[in-house]
Amino acid sequence: MLRSTALSATFGALMTLTALPAWAETSVLTFDDLDTFEELLSGFGSVERDTDGEDDPMFRGRISGVPYTLYFYGCENHRDCNNGTFVAYFDGADYSTDAGTINDYNNGYRFGKASVDGDGDLEINYSFAFKGGITREALDDTFDWWRVILEQAEEHFE
Repeated sequence: MLRSTALSATFGALMTLTALPAWAETSVLTFDDLDTFEELLSGFGSVERDTDGEDDPMFRGRISGVPYTLYFYGCENHRDCNNGTFVAYFDGADYSTDAGTINDYNNGYRFGKASVDGDGDLEINYSFAFKGGITREALDDTFDWWRVILEQAEEHFE
């Protein structure tokens, strides 16, 4: 019995050590990796890097034909930003923008937030944080959630 336990412990230790290199290779992206942000976003549609009115970096793009902007916040000297917000606008004349439909969306969907801007257009946004870094897989998943949010919003508000 003791021998069996020792073998199990040895096997468990070996399995942990063989898994360690894969874990150690997981790189953490920071705001310095904007090229990777752009590369991942381009997997969902067109994208171009730009700067906003405060000279902070931003992206403009399209997913399934829907134009969006990705703004960055928490920036220091136009660098080291630690969170972002995706924003897309839909013509209020073409989509339902009444309070009941907006509330149904905001209460029924976990990700994404809907509101109506001053021009009566539908605004959909989605914020995310990456302070301290984010893995490539998690960032790609965040961008994929934005794609899902846009699809769900279009369907909900048509």
